[in-house]
Amino acid sequence: MYRLVLITKRIPFMKLSRNAILVLLLLSAYSALSIPVIAQEGPVLQLAVAVAPLAGIVDDIGGSYVETTVLLPEGIEPHASQLPQSSVEAANNADLLILTGHFPWEEDLINQTGKPYISLEDYEDYGAELSPIPGDAEHEEDGHDHEDGNPHSYWLLPKNARAIANATRSSLSELYPSLDWFWQSMFDDFVERIERFLELVGDTDDELGFSSLKAVVVFPAEAYVAEAFGIEVVGVLQEGENVFISGAELLQVQLALANGTIDLIIGSDIARLQAGGEFARQLGEDTSTQVVWWRVIFFSGMSDYLSVMTYNLGAISSALESEQQRGINPIVTYALVGLASILAIFAIAEAVLLLRKSSID
Repeated sequence: MYRLVLITKRIPFMKLSRNAILVLLLLSAYSALSIPVIAQEGPVLQLAVAVAPLAGIVDDIGGSYVETTVLLPEGIEPHASQLPQSSVEAANNADLLILTGHFPWEEDLINQTGKPYISLEDYEDYGAELSPIPGDAEHEEDGHDHEDGNPHSYWLLPKNARAIANATRSSLSELYPSLDWFWQSMFDDFVERIERFLELVGDTDDELGFSSLKAVVVFPAEAYVAEAFGIEVVGVLQEGENVFISGAELLQVQLALANGTIDLIIGSDIARLQAGGEFARQLGEDTSTQVVWWRVIFFSGMSDYLSVMTYNLGAISSALESEQQRGINPIVTYALVGLASILAIFAIAEAVLLLRKSSID
């Protein structure tokens, strides 16, 4: 088995342009990536995966030995009551279903197809946990609990992605035990890449300090990416499909955004499919607050988990860098103006003294 190793040189982020930052982030996510290269005729297993983010993780474990089909078409609201017939047919032809345990149509699919599957309970056996719903003080001290936790896009938290990958490895080994060594090797590579990505997050945070920020998310799905980056989520605008926070809660959020107690509004591709997406844009304009858009469900042009998380890291990095470049802090601006005025006064006074001295001479 041959291994291809990609090595990148570390360069300070603040010395790079925004486009260069995004390129570096994508390259760094793949630093020291080991890719097994094995001769074969084609896939040996057919997998039907609920959403694109899970497919990205599954492909990282199965490699070219599996063929994955994403059941939820892009642009369809993920909480829709049923799937297109083509998705049902793909599930019927699959050797294994890989589900989220969250969407209502998944239970129907299990009953219709009778296929073996793995879901949230299996990922929890390998260490996955649901974090509390953002801003839900009642459960903040309760730790992680399946019934009370946040089920929206939990796969984006790195430790949960690792657990999903491990559960996938175990299931593929059961279905095709002769390739157990391969599934294990791919899993080990995936874990190494996550560790390197987390190092990248830490390095970027050292430059931009986003872990000191507080944010309100549009939909609970964005909270797991914020948690991965150390950003504190203090509230959510839309708690569920067509379920919004109360008027009193909204007023508190608006005041906090206006006075800077909350630093960011964070939305996502799923939020854009909800009424909350447009509401967040308007709220950002009204309070002059930066709105950052992440990907949590639809992975257009990005085929794996780390590509999407690197994209999300690039989104927050670019937003903060552009804010720094604009120099919007009025205190700093006034201080610089005041300093310039003082220096100008000193320069004028010095010129007057020199003129008087020259006239005396």
